[in-house]
Amino acid sequence: MARIVHVALKVENLEDATRFYENALGMHQVGTGYARGHTSRHMSDGALDMALMVYDNEEVHEAQLSGAGPCIHHWGIEVEDRDAAIKAIEANGGTIISDPDEGALKFRAPDGTVAEITRLGRYKRHVPSERCRVVRLAIQVGDLDSAARFYESVFGFKSAPGSDAGTRRLTDGAFDVVLMKADGPKHHHIGVKVFDHQAFMDGLTRNGAALVPDPTGAVLFRAPDGTLGEVVTPMG
Repeated sequence: MARIVHVALKVENLEDATRFYENALGMHQVGTGYARGHTSRHMSDGALDMALMVYDNEEVHEAQLSGAGPCIHHWGIEVEDRDAAIKAIEANGGTIISDPDEGALKFRAPDGTVAEITRLGRYKRHVPSERCRVVRLAIQVGDLDSAARFYESVFGFKSAPGSDAGTRRLTDGAFDVVLMKADGPKHHHIGVKVFDHQAFMDGLTRNGAALVPDPTGAVLFRAPDGTLGEVVTPMG
């Protein structure tokens, strides 16, 4: 089975975003670089790589692949056989949208959202965060069944407990993808499992996040960079 190893956030202020993910989520910087019109700062919770990306401007080719302004830009899936994954993506209705020679190859899934495939070992494990793990990505899609079939067929993701009439939950065994029924495609939010709920919540508000009311009772927050997150507790 393929493994989810990376989430990229498009932000407006790199240093402000960095401080939030360091101070509130306990992530560590693992590298900063520049390519294709944007600066990327890679953070890690120990297992997942999170890239904070600032584009030179909104006219850069990749800047608006997932919409204008700050957003969850794409997510990354580690595969053992890159060529086989490319063939499977295209055979199941996806479209390759970046240069085939790039180390991380972006594609647009049939549901309309952007992800990328990476070779084994591109993203290393690092010092674990003492506060949380990022364990979930929620994606809005128009058709739950067809979107689920794509990720199951191409990457071998399995159904996970918790699906209902409006969602499908898939997993690679460690990280979950929640497909949410909606009119338009969008990377909706990340989910974090926390070690100490009260300390984590205190850290969120102290570092500028805003709590977001939710009728379902989910604990949601809006990071200063605009990313929506969900607190999942206890750690399991």
